[in-house]
Amino acid sequence: MDDPLADFASLLQQELIPDWCADPLREMNSCGFKWGSVRLAASDALDFLRAWNSGLVRRERPGCYRAHRGAALEQFFWDGPKVPVPRSYTLWLEPLISFAALARLHLDFGWPADLIGTQSDDWAFDVVCFRPGSEIEHVAGEVKKSASEIDALINLMVHFGQDPDAPPPPSGRERNAYKKVMALRERRAPVFWALGPAGYGNVFRVGYENERVSFTSTDDRALQFSPPPD
Repeated sequence: MDDPLADFASLLQQELIPDWCADPLREMNSCGFKWGSVRLAASDALDFLRAWNSGLVRRERPGCYRAHRGAALEQFFWDGPKVPVPRSYTLWLEPLISFAALARLHLDFGWPADLIGTQSDDWAFDVVCFRPGSEIEHVAGEVKKSASEIDALINLMVHFGQDPDAPPPPSGRERNAYKKVMALRERRAPVFWALGPAGYGNVFRVGYENERVSFTSTDDRALQFSPPPD
């Protein structure tokens, strides 16, 4: 693709926006889309298009899509105010980056499409990979829309990982990070992937000892699928 941002804009205009507006209950039309909200990095646009063209983004109803192993429907737009009608709406970056991550997992790291998805059953993780025959995540991933949010998430998860007696925070970023550490502690995924825009983030090997969860930074090779022995 010579210009992934132009190709993504074309997909928006020709397919994603019309499909979003096809549900009359949303009371939206193409004129309500805020094009200024399209702040997708070129690399993320490219990977999302790879996911789209590879059949990793499966339409289930107007404006709602699911991955092969997805526990929830995903949408690519964020609703604006309910008045006036037609309503305004903006691009939602995190689901787009999540599907872009699936393209990398499938096309670059060799994961079969039926073993990867968006959203874990408990909503703790945005991206998940399963070994064949397993219901426990092998790769657990979280997507954020900015580098600063990724950095904050990692710092909080390291903190909560080392304190198994920490009480659950009431809300906010702390609560979000705590929930992910608790899900890791419960299901013991060996790899955690924190992913932001334009490939920003980190891959970690996760260790478990005496209820403490530790994170050791590693490289993308930890994301590689290895088929089970014959």
